Amino acid sequence: MESIEELKKTNLKNKPLIQSFSGSGAIGTIISTFLIKALKMEQIAVVRSKSIPPVAIIKDGKIEHPIRIFESDDLALMSCEIPISYGNTQNFLRMLVNYYLKKGVSYIVPVGGLPIIKDPADNAKCFAIAANEEMITFLDGKKVPILDEGIVYGTAVETLEVCDSKGFKKCFSLLAECDPNVASYSSAKKIIMELSKIFGFYFDEKQFDEVSSIIQQRIDESTKIVLEEAMDKTRESHL
Repeated sequence: MESIEELKKTNLKNKPLIQSFSGSGAIGTIISTFLIKALKMEQIAVVRSKSIPPVAIIKDGKIEHPIRIFESDDLALMSCEIPISYGNTQNFLRMLVNYYLKKGVSYIVPVGGLPIIKDPADNAKCFAIAANEEMITFLDGKKVPILDEGIVYGTAVETLEVCDSKGFKKCFSLLAECDPNVASYSSAKKIIMELSKIFGFYFDEKQFDEVSSIIQQRIDESTKIVLEEAMDKTRESHL
């Protein structure tokens, strides 16, 4: 069963909603971490689902629910830091979109990675996709590059399709080229720059670099723990 538990009174009316899932290049995680810190976003709700295992995110010694909703004065964010069971993805996204629409958000913008074979490094490109001509015209007016052709899959596409089925036109996705197996900071930066251009919030590149450093430190610490556990098991197998 899926549900959204509000922790305090919310005011998402007429705010763009950025939807960020853990995925290729950890782009969703990087973007949500930066936006929460840079815009001083406040957690307003947690999303519960039978599709996720009993898992929590640990930060500063405290457990946090892995699927959360935040807001600032001008923006809303749904951040999911763990994979969702593929078999229930559509039901889960439909529940989220129903909530967004009930709260009166102005736009729904899924963000994520566009996996490519060659590592784009600092040359990563960011593209937009949409389900209707109205959004293509809107994005053209903002000078956002449109992905002319290709194959895209995942939660971004399914969210566009759910919004389209409900007649909600103001939904588009921003996707940046990335190596799917490496934390892609430059790709995440490209998406945030496009978001700031579209919705008019200030983007501080120096602050982004500082937040990226913190994220990398957490990744390094997690990797170290995994390696140490693997070494312990190897030693045990030789006793």
